[in-house]
Amino acid sequence: MTPLLQLADVSAGYGPLTVLHGVSFSVNEGERMCLLGRNGVGKTTTLRTIMGQTDLRTGSLVWRSREITRSTTVRRSRLGIGYVPQTRDIFPSLTVEENLVAGLRNRPASDVVRAYKLFPRLHERRRNGGVELSGGEQQMLSVARTLLGEPRLLLLDEPLEGLAPIICEELISAFDTLCEQEGVAILLVEQKVQEALRFAQRALVLDHGAMVHESDTTTLQVNPAILDRYIAVADIPVTAEN
Repeated sequence: MTPLLQLADVSAGYGPLTVLHGVSFSVNEGERMCLLGRNGVGKTTTLRTIMGQTDLRTGSLVWRSREITRSTTVRRSRLGIGYVPQTRDIFPSLTVEENLVAGLRNRPASDVVRAYKLFPRLHERRRNGGVELSGGEQQMLSVARTLLGEPRLLLLDEPLEGLAPIICEELISAFDTLCEQEGVAILLVEQKVQEALRFAQRALVLDHGAMVHESDTTTLQVNPAILDRYIAVADIPVTAEN
């Protein structure tokens, strides 16, 4: 099987600071992967590097057998890579539906139905302004708007952070649907390690900007010493939002 995305010996950072050191891995079509590690080890930088938002020092990125190492962020997005950052980027002054239409890329406005099927809460609140939504609803909206760009790979940066358990369950259920029914591949960065391991098939662990472990998630679940060594805690407590 030809990988959907390949990173080979990638080193990258910001200005004079190098954060990633020789990172190599691949993502297959429809695969569920999680990227784990302590805060500050380069997880977000990995996602941003895939999107072309960092300074690349060495290495290459290949998307569906096509070199994208020097491609712009816009080009990568159009090729089929979607990125949902931690910041829950939405337009707070626009309604839910207006936010979704903004993600359609000149397709009919009726295509927002896809987002409503995945996230019924958004349909209920379609006339609400973005600023009126809870943190969990804003996260759903950010994910849904990215999905309307029809990505084949979805990069998710801590989508469960600070959310109530019921909202986390709704988001994970939506991610399951995307993988199982639409064949979307997901690369998940998440501090809620146990949730990430239950969702993903394969896990990557970063430490000090380098890849230190790669295996199926079952291996990590039955060998907690690996997590203890590189992450130290199984879950990081956060304040829940409704």
